[in-house]
Amino acid sequence: MNNKSDISIKTSECLKYLIISSIMVFFIEFQVEASGSLEDKIKQAFTAYSQAQQATKREARMENFQRAQYLFALVSKQGIEAAALYTNIGTAALQAENLGDAVLAFRRALEIDPDYPQALQNLKQARELLPAWVPKPIEDSTLDSFFSWQRSLSTAEQSGLAALLFLLCSIGFAISIRWELILARNLAFLPLLLWMVFVVSYIIDITTNEGRDAVIIVDDTIARVSDSANAPQRFSQPMSAGMEVKVLEVRNDSNWAHVSLFNGRDAWVNFASLAYVDAPN
Repeated sequence: MNNKSDISIKTSECLKYLIISSIMVFFIEFQVEASGSLEDKIKQAFTAYSQAQQATKREARMENFQRAQYLFALVSKQGIEAAALYTNIGTAALQAENLGDAVLAFRRALEIDPDYPQALQNLKQARELLPAWVPKPIEDSTLDSFFSWQRSLSTAEQSGLAALLFLLCSIGFAISIRWELILARNLAFLPLLLWMVFVVSYIIDITTNEGRDAVIIVDDTIARVSDSANAPQRFSQPMSAGMEVKVLEVRNDSNWAHVSLFNGRDAWVNFASLAYVDAPN
């Protein structure tokens, strides 16, 4: 109960100034030739959101935010893929205190456009509403930006470039040893360093991309040490809606998913308690 009250308080404090700008961006950036019914759903969603903002009673406010979330989600289920649309779903969900749906929608917006500013900003705010014990993904660092150019290359291009760098490095060192040329040795360090960048980046990708991204959408999800309802509880506290995890394995026969947290710990949860980031429809 304390977590939910904290979410309510922090939401009103942290996101009041973000909501209007985030929700209106849909009109500017989302363009689609829609049928009348789809256009009506979009208009109804914005109307519900506007009514929620103007409501003075909490019950009416929550009801309209939930309706706006539902209507925006209906539009997305028509096959509409737009970062602005998923950002609006997340913003309405966050105001409705559906933290799991909010984080999931912001993550889906960033799957479409990794640099979408409203989704990045609102996701950061949403993560701050989670309990302090919840491990969160490490935000992109300067090192990640340095490696980003390499990730833009195809696998074949990376392999070819890495092989070329290693060859140049080897030739440089061979020349320096054969003729004792210090300049050749010094020049050989440049392709060596670039080759090491490829190796380190490859190792980082392997360690961080294991599993499939997902978000816990059911609050107070009990994590177990194995795939059984009778297994001991994995953590002292239940998992909160909005927690981001990696799905390592799914037991279809028992409806259990093996997940890892961003601090390296793992657990088993009911598969119905999570949703994949890359499966919006």
